[in-house]
Amino acid sequence: MIFHVEIHAYALMSNHVHLFVRTREANLGRFMQRLLTGYTQWFNVRHETYGHLFQGRYKALLVESSAYGAAVSRYIHLNPVRVAEGTGKTVAERQAQLRDYRWSSYQAMIGLARREEWLATEDTLRRFGTDVRERERGYATFVEEGLLQEISDPAEEAKAQSILGRDRFVDRIRRIVKKRRLGDRECATTQRQLLSERLAKVVDRVARAYGVAAQELMRRTMGPHGNEARQVAMWLARERCGGVVTTREIGQEMGSVSGSAIGAAHRRIACRMSRDKRLKRTIARLV
Repeated sequence: MIFHVEIHAYALMSNHVHLFVRTREANLGRFMQRLLTGYTQWFNVRHETYGHLFQGRYKALLVESSAYGAAVSRYIHLNPVRVAEGTGKTVAERQAQLRDYRWSSYQAMIGLARREEWLATEDTLRRFGTDVRERERGYATFVEEGLLQEISDPAEEAKAQSILGRDRFVDRIRRIVKKRRLGDRECATTQRQLLSERLAKVVDRVARAYGVAAQELMRRTMGPHGNEARQVAMWLARERCGGVVTTREIGQEMGSVSGSAIGAAHRRIACRMSRDKRLKRTIARLV
């Protein structure tokens, strides 16, 4: 089966793998299933073992490559030496470890190893110079500067928890996704993820609408005045954050309440909206 997926960077770790890929079709789930299952089977046969190799289901992030591609690539390649930060190794020792690590695309990216045909390096390297050697040296400098400073996970900058890009890119992706009629299960799940928002953003929006502090809205001890605002926040959180977080996780953030309590608040607000026009207008504005 041909998936038409490009691999732009990878780092294979002891119990997980980081991949930076471009797929031109809505087939990421099928590709990842085939890749991880096939690799696990090959590994178990070769090493005469059995069982899972990787922890849990993969997590995907849509990336605006022109703005964040280099940062994502650098973060992936630094993963093998990130665990060495607290071991007392010098920068030179960690640099050597990074360049000697066989199970990532870094050696091929900087010209220390043969590049496999399936590894796409051009998009990342072309911003670092005009010829091959200049690009390889420029990229190596860019990545290894990360040994001298703390490099944050690019995913922490993601909008809507699943899109890493500038505001215009995020808005464009959301407009595209909203217009699509996605039939299969994988595409529908992706749509929910791309349209989801961060819980903090949802809570802040409700807090401003009701004139209360966001921190107060997250507490179980809110008085009667804030009861509606808190329940609306729970309702909106379930509506707008459910693509990437569970009701249990929302409950933990909302003052350690149960997932069933979030569900009950959602039903209560939904019922009230059917007879309370003021509340319905308030929620319509929030949405």
